[in-house]
Amino acid sequence: MTKLTDVIFRQPLLVIVAVFAVAKLLFLFRYHLPIWDEAVYLGMGKYVYSLGNAGLWEVLRPPGLSLLTGLGWRLGLPQLAFSEVVAVLFGVGNIVLCYFIAKRLFDRKVAILSAALLAAAPLFYLYSSYILTEVPSSFFILASVLAFISRRYSLSGSLAAVSMLFKFPNGLLLFAIAATVAYAVVRDSSHFRQQLLNLVKVALSFVIVTLPFLVFNYVFYRPFTSNPFDAVFRPYILGAWHQSNPSKAIEGQLYNYGFYVVQALKQHFVIAFIVVAAFIFWKKKWFNDQGKLLLGISLALYAAYFSYILNKDERFLILFLPALCIFSAAAFLEAFSYLRHLRLNAKSSVAARLLTVASVSLLLLSFGFALYNDFGFYGWRPSAEPAVASELYRSISNLGIKGPVLTSEPVFSAYNDNLFFPFYFTSFEGIPAELKPLNEWEQNKSFEAVIFSEQTLFCPETDVECQSARSNLYPYLKLSFREAFDGTFYDGTVSYSVFVNDSYRRT
Repeated sequence: MTKLTDVIFRQPLLVIVAVFAVAKLLFLFRYHLPIWDEAVYLGMGKYVYSLGNAGLWEVLRPPGLSLLTGLGWRLGLPQLAFSEVVAVLFGVGNIVLCYFIAKRLFDRKVAILSAALLAAAPLFYLYSSYILTEVPSSFFILASVLAFISRRYSLSGSLAAVSMLFKFPNGLLLFAIAATVAYAVVRDSSHFRQQLLNLVKVALSFVIVTLPFLVFNYVFYRPFTSNPFDAVFRPYILGAWHQSNPSKAIEGQLYNYGFYVVQALKQHFVIAFIVVAAFIFWKKKWFNDQGKLLLGISLALYAAYFSYILNKDERFLILFLPALCIFSAAAFLEAFSYLRHLRLNAKSSVAARLLTVASVSLLLLSFGFALYNDFGFYGWRPSAEPAVASELYRSISNLGIKGPVLTSEPVFSAYNDNLFFPFYFTSFEGIPAELKPLNEWEQNKSFEAVIFSEQTLFCPETDVECQSARSNLYPYLKLSFREAFDGTFYDGTVSYSVFVNDSYRRT
């Protein structure tokens, strides 16, 4: 017992990581049914490593995660399980980096508390088992910040670029670094040349790491674009539309701008101490420390950007959740230290003791609430493969379809090695138009089957023309192809049909 206690107090990070990792193992024993975005990255991974002969491709997605998910598939490993293990490892990496950044900027106590807050945060705990970009890109954000604090500027720029290749909005990190350097120059112009050199190192390494992706864009998309600029930046241009995705908009201007405030407080009540942190940031001039300034500017930029855009998703909070945990932990411990000082004052001792008890109670309640939610996520996953997977998503292979497939939903690409042509957004264009795929280079290719679900094609509630076109699609498919499968899933809310193109000839 004494040895265990020694380990807990001497190696708190090891304990936090071990508890987190063991808790995540419980998820691996439950069935992982991939959601829409996960399936896209799984399908894109197959597309990359099969050189376009399997999976699917969405131009507006960053390539980083797909390179990892496809690697497991290329090696012949179970792609879904492999990718989830990778996601968990990135989760562990986030906790470790959060600890070391906090320790570097503040002290060991802040490091322990901030790492524990991040590990227990329900949103982080849940999505570190999802095959999505937020947790991996957050890892590279933190790694870039730590490299900058350690004065390894070229490495910082390279890691910032990698974070952007996992999630495009992470280009904000480069602006945060530039703003940090600019403040340092304003504060002390005698080091102007050195600071400028540091910024050049960051920017140059950022460009070098990003360049292969830009060259790929030019080569691959130039035949389908009007000018070189559109080709080079095509994924960014198309991805920019997603900022205003109407299907993810929040009603009510107040809640729209306060969405991430609410989501942050749902993670930990203690995150309310970020208000105290803002006061201390100014009062104690934390901004004169480059590391604290970079972390603070990054937090402000990310929070402002994601609060401003219409597209809202709770998981976007993960990108700046570690910074919230670090500053909240620092402010909480500063406040706790201040109360301890007050307790020595006879006139203030009673009030100070009451506030101390209230603070400790808030912290315990915060962790208790978070851990309760974490445990509840375990029940979200079925113990075995559900019917929707065995009957619906495997229907393509069950029907013996091996050729290309037009699909209105990407999850099928996670279960089959066919080449899939997405047509998710054709409802905006007055389909059918022969059900043209999203990708121009696939629009004239023949296909063996069509997967159709009216519920997966989004139309705004007020767009009558779009809804009419969507409703007319099923009769069109029924007349044009042979319906080989139909069923209703997800508690009777979503209907699916698989149509076979009998005129398709396999080569």
